[in-house]
Amino acid sequence: MQVHKHTPKFPLSNFIEHMVYVKGSLPIPYLKELPDGGVNLVIELNDKTVNTIYPEGNLQKKHEVKRAWISGLQKQAILYKNNTDSTIISVRFTTGGFFCLTKIPITAIDHVGIEAEALLGRSFSHLYERIINASGSSEMFALIENYFLQYRMDHSTEHEIVRFIDENIDKPIDWLIHKSGYSQKHVIHLLKKHAGFSPKYLQRLYRFQLVIKEVQNQQNKIDWFSVVHRYGYYDQAHLIKDFSHFSGISPTDYVNSQAAIAENSLVSDMILKLPS
Repeated sequence: MQVHKHTPKFPLSNFIEHMVYVKGSLPIPYLKELPDGGVNLVIELNDKTVNTIYPEGNLQKKHEVKRAWISGLQKQAILYKNNTDSTIISVRFTTGGFFCLTKIPITAIDHVGIEAEALLGRSFSHLYERIINASGSSEMFALIENYFLQYRMDHSTEHEIVRFIDENIDKPIDWLIHKSGYSQKHVIHLLKKHAGFSPKYLQRLYRFQLVIKEVQNQQNKIDWFSVVHRYGYYDQAHLIKDFSHFSGISPTDYVNSQAAIAENSLVSDMILKLPS
């Protein structure tokens, strides 16, 4: 499996966290995209390939997508059918970055797998044609950067507040509200408008991502008792419940997937699932 990761330079880095190019496949049936509070633009580089999403992890409910689609605002992991003909670029926006950059309301992303062209318009269709005809991942990354650099980058007070809260999401909510200078009601309104989530839910997502990184760094040497107390869980049952809510699997199953499939460590946003 080939994986190339690219981080945009300032000022685009305020809005796009990273881009990841993934080519190659493994003999596994499914993979999962984990939530982290940011919008995700997925670009399929094989224009004839159809990908299958199971939005709620339910194999009875599926949604087929091709070319490019939007995900990331889901509150739980998305299940994908593993496609051996798929090569993708994933563009992960910062919390609130998609709305601030494109001015497209978060409410417009009303389901997982909405076509990118439906939101970004014909200009994205032209970009897509240039991407699939590019000579390599570096040129593709440059094309995507240049496309989004055309948008007007407003550094509004609202976005600065969202950025402040995202950068300090590990702090108590009362402290965040006080430092923002706004009422709790207004801060919740801003976060839902820009990011689609409340401060409390973003804190849960942040804590979940910290546990993911801990597992990836420590592998089989994980002290779960320390994890529980380091990240503010009430007890181990609380950790398991929260982790399972976001990922659809238990922390132990996630550790096992990391150990069994080395490629799981390449892209932290995804879980490569073994056959059950």
